[in-house]
Formats: sequence, C-alpha cells, structure tokens
Amino acid sequence: MRYATPRTNKPITMQVVLYKTFLCPRCFLATRALKKLQQEFPELTIETVEVTKEPLRAWQAGVRMLPTVTRHEKTLSGVILTTAALRDFLRS
Repeated sequence: MRYATPRTNKPITMQVVLYKTFLCPRCFLATRALKKLQQEFPELTIETVEVTKEPLRAWQAGVRMLPTVTRHEKTLSGVILTTAALRDFLRS
C-alpha cells in the first residue's frame, strides 16, 4: 500500500463510484471485475449506488447508461465494461 508522505500513516485511496442495478447482468460483470481489480489496486475503494433506489443521485451525476463508473470528474460507461477497460480507467 502506498502512503501520502513518509510522515503520515494515511494510505492513499482511490475511490470509484459504481452506478448499477440489481437487475442488470452487465452491472454484475462490472462489479465482479472491480472486485477482482481490488487485488491489483489495494487502495481501491468502491462505492456502489443502486440506481433503482437513488435515481436522482444518478441523474444528477450524469449517469445515462448502466453500468457507469466514476472517479473524480472522469466517467466510464459502456455496454460491457471489461477488466482491461476498467484497469485502464483506474490507471488514467
């Protein structure tokens, strides 16, 4: 795990938000891929937003397609979010 400065014990975190629904099979695949990537990126934390329960939050975030992953001001969405596409998104 990487740390912000040698003086602090605060780990650097990489937070993403995953917008999904429980009915979406593509969302299930994206969730599984992100959890797999947590082994490669131990600093990765995933916040999951269930769009059927929080539609206004998703709409205000600009989510128009599921699954969608956001990180800071960047957005990745698509029919199939592969592990490779998610890895590239996390590295950018």
